[in-house]
Amino acid sequence: MNETDKLLLKQKLEQNKIQHQNKEIENQKKQIIENVEDFNRKYRFADNSETEKLQNFTDKLNFTSPAHISAEKSKNTNHNNAYLCFLCGSKELLNIYIYGKYNDIINDMYEWDFFSPYLLIVDEDFSRYVYINDNQEISEHKIKT
Repeated sequence: MNETDKLLLKQKLEQNKIQHQNKEIENQKKQIIENVEDFNRKYRFADNSETEKLQNFTDKLNFTSPAHISAEKSKNTNHNNAYLCFLCGSKELLNIYIYGKYNDIINDMYEWDFFSPYLLIVDEDFSRYVYINDNQEISEHKIKT
């Protein structure tokens, strides 16, 4: 096999890998839609730009383990819209972010817990987040400025 064929094969394998991952993400999204009551009425999936912002945000958080997040406690509990991030589960699930009203996300905790026992809810302005562990203990934090 010459170098050109090797390069084409490598590119094709990479494309197949990406297509497979995208298909798995779509399958995971279908499961979420099927298992969360009224999903399409209450929620939507984050778009690409929102996903990038959320990934940057979560990368900056100081996670020493799934059960520990370092930040300052928030006294303000006024929430409107937020993003739901799954902190454990399949690679595809970790790349899916849900957008909706904070109260709806909290009220549907049983459905989210089906997918991941560790959850992060990030306010849409990225000023606060709520961490929920596998015992459904809620810890609210604000970002230090």
